[in-house]
Amino acid sequence: MKKAVILLSAGIIMSGLLSSCQGKKNENEQGSQLSQTVTTTQGATEQPDPLSPDRTTSAVSTLSTTKTSAVTTVSTTSSAGKKDVVTEQPDPMGGGAFSYDDSGAIVFDKPEEKQDDAVLISAAQKLFESACDTYWNFLVSCPYDLDYSSYVENDFGWQFYKITNAGINSIADVENDYCKVFSRRYPNELSTNYRESNGAVYAMNAERGAHLYYSASKITEIQSKSSDEIVFTVENYYDGSDIGDEAYSETDTFSMVLENGAWKAGKFTLPY
Repeated sequence: MKKAVILLSAGIIMSGLLSSCQGKKNENEQGSQLSQTVTTTQGATEQPDPLSPDRTTSAVSTLSTTKTSAVTTVSTTSSAGKKDVVTEQPDPMGGGAFSYDDSGAIVFDKPEEKQDDAVLISAAQKLFESACDTYWNFLVSCPYDLDYSSYVENDFGWQFYKITNAGINSIADVENDYCKVFSRRYPNELSTNYRESNGAVYAMNAERGAHLYYSASKITEIQSKSSDEIVFTVENYYDGSDIGDEAYSETDTFSMVLENGAWKAGKFTLPY
């Protein structure tokens, strides 16, 4: 009887142990399945790294392609109702629309009335720069070779030195060179710097320094247009002055005049 009780108790203990092991096994399996579920869910919902080099390159490439397409593709409708695709907008800086001629005047690839205002302003900017260089060379410095041992004087005792370049025998010859960039429509100041004497031309060659505070000039707008002249506003900028350090600007007028197929400087004041 005692032996039977012992066997029964052992059976109960073994049954409990087996049940406990089975329960732990089920819990481990459920935990593993839950872990897999969480991992799978995270993998499906995780967003790609926005700073990934591969994605950044792809995104920039896509944006660049989209932006380029938006800029260079323009649809227009003809009078017949047919859509024409224009694949290039005009360059606002005038690239290809105009150029300097051999002397520094401006030549357009098509008539002025067919040019966009932005192109005209850009062309005026270039002509203004050419006019500044030309004015400086002729009326501050001198573009010719001079013989400093041969000179004449005016009533104030200013000395003018002989020009030795072939073909420069009168002020008219100097004016011909100057007016390759400047229009003859407006008077010039050449007579103050050049004098004729004994079949030769003499130049003063002032050689002064430029304005200490001059910074830059910018053509800002078109004031008026005619068939042979365009008038612009030019803003001249200065970093300061002798009586103060504050930067300032001054507004002036500049014009382009059409002469013999080229646009030359008309109304003009050297800003420095």
